[in-house]
Amino acid sequence: MARGRQGSRAEWERIREQGLRRYLLVRGVLLRGIPMAIVIVLALEALQGRSIDRELLLDKAFEWRLWVAAALFSLGGVISSYARWKLLDASFGAPPDAGGS
Repeated sequence: MARGRQGSRAEWERIREQGLRRYLLVRGVLLRGIPMAIVIVLALEALQGRSIDRELLLDKAFEWRLWVAAALFSLGGVISSYARWKLLDASFGAPPDAGGS
C-alpha cells in the first residue's frame, strides 16, 4: 500500500472485501509466520555449526523445533497483522457504502 493515499484506499477496500480471516491467514501466517520460522530455525542451526543438509532436515529434533517456531511465529504474525488491520480500518474508515441508503 505504498502508492498515494487514493491508491492506498482502493487497495485497502479490495483487501477488506476479502475479509479479516483471509488477511490473517495470508499476511500473518503464510507471508510472515512460516517464512520467518524457517529462516530463524535454519539460522540458529547454522550458528550452532550444523550443516544444512539432508541429515538435518530428517532429524526429528529439528522437525520439532521447526513446528514450534512455525506455531509461535505464526501467532506473532497473526497478532501483528490483526493490529495492522485495525490500524488501516481506523485510518481509512468504513467503506463508502457502509451507511446504507
